[in-house]
Amino acid sequence: MTKRIWEDLLTERDKQVISAAGYDKEGASSWESRGMGTNPMVLVIDMQRLVVGEDEPILDAVEEYRTAMGEIAWDAIDHIGPFLEFARDHEVPVTYTRVVPSSYDDPDHEDLDIVDAVAPSEGETVIDKSYASAFYGTDLLSRLVRGGHDSVIIVGNSTSGCVRATAIDAQQNGFNVVLPQECVFDRIEASHKVALMDLWMKYAEVLERDEVESWVEGIDE
Repeated sequence: MTKRIWEDLLTERDKQVISAAGYDKEGASSWESRGMGTNPMVLVIDMQRLVVGEDEPILDAVEEYRTAMGEIAWDAIDHIGPFLEFARDHEVPVTYTRVVPSSYDDPDHEDLDIVDAVAPSEGETVIDKSYASAFYGTDLLSRLVRGGHDSVIIVGNSTSGCVRATAIDAQQNGFNVVLPQECVFDRIEASHKVALMDLWMKYAEVLERDEVESWVEGIDE
């Protein structure tokens, strides 16, 4: 059973509401919108140098890039890297997004590069975006439809920003959304936990990485 990392934020009444409304039952949701699917695509959201930074405390990392998350990002990379290799081994397609801020005149600036630790393999698609959602102003929806995908597995950052926006748009476009919780991250711990809870209650299956891997393995059987 998944350890709900947001539970330490809940009041006793919150816990009672979640239980009474059936959120904590497998497959239950206020919008009946959680599910898994059988043909996923992995979306790797904005794992770029200016967001990741060096593997050091965040207060040190922001001295180089104010958007960097340092060891918060690298703790997630310890899970994202192996998960991507697992997905490739099981022939689950991996697609990347890369945010190109308006403050950058050169879209090929090294700050915008995806970090080597989770870099795309040969032939994998990198979609440039200008907004939070990977769907807005891109061809992601067309790619998912052409591939016959019914679900997306989202990893990357930030939980309360681009991950959340992408997850909501995916669900609203009819896709199941799966989040391996060790593989997403945010600069503010409270934002990370609350966003995961909100996504779990309304839009996505939030699971531990090994549970997601078990589901993918089951698809192959």
